Amino acid sequence: MLFLLLILFLVLLSSACATANPTPAEEERPSPTEPQITPTPEEPTAIPQPAAALVNGEPIPLTWFEREVERYLMAQLALGKDDVDDAAARETVLSDLIDQVLLAQGARQAGANFSDENVQVRIDELAAEVNLDAWMAEWGYTIEELRESLKLQMLVAYQRDEIVGSIPVDVEQVELRQVFAFTEAGANRALRNLNAGASFEDVAFEFSPDTGGYLGWVPRGYLLIPAVEEAVFNQPVGTYTEIIESDIGYHIVLVIDRENRPLSSDARLALARLALRTWLETQREDSIIEVLVD
Repeated sequence: MLFLLLILFLVLLSSACATANPTPAEEERPSPTEPQITPTPEEPTAIPQPAAALVNGEPIPLTWFEREVERYLMAQLALGKDDVDDAAARETVLSDLIDQVLLAQGARQAGANFSDENVQVRIDELAAEVNLDAWMAEWGYTIEELRESLKLQMLVAYQRDEIVGSIPVDVEQVELRQVFAFTEAGANRALRNLNAGASFEDVAFEFSPDTGGYLGWVPRGYLLIPAVEEAVFNQPVGTYTEIIESDIGYHIVLVIDRENRPLSSDARLALARLALRTWLETQREDSIIEVLVD
């Protein structure tokens, strides 16, 4: 009996120890630490700048437009024009900026690109020619505005040169002499004399004593009066037109000769202006332009 009690005591003691000292497998394990997530700071949202116009989605910043209007008015004042209408000035400046953006877009589409280094070279050239700080202060430019303006102008010049470079060296031209009369009666008298056999040159000198009405060689696009140009390029060599009325008077034009020949510097300049104007008109027709200011 004593032996049994002793065994029972040892069993109870063993159970108590097992409860008081759990095995490592039963020990309470620490709770896993949850990972600490550091929030990523949100990038500041760019605030869109007001635009004066959108040209194929590209904005013309309103601040740029307003400052260009100020500079335009300053330039007019420097030329002695102090009565420029503000509304007309704003329209002129916006139209010019739209043209510049169209030209710059054309240059970029053609692969033109000017780096910051290219712009800095131009700034250095300007600084060697003028007091750049004083000039910027006078016309209200910051250095950042000057950089952006110069980059735009470099793109504009690139595209303008591409357009002008497309003009052929030799083009069809006609050599002309005209009888010009301010009145219909004078023109009718001249035409009667010509039809009666009078020399065209003699009649032309009667109406234009200094030049004899000689216009020289002209290409298409050079003459300022479309009706005259249309007539002379369809007139046979050695013959003269009927009376052509224009806003400035009455014209009878003799076609002396016709041939392909190199352009004069004056004619090339006129054709360059025409080519540039035609290119811009086409681009405006094919572009989406939204004007956002009055």
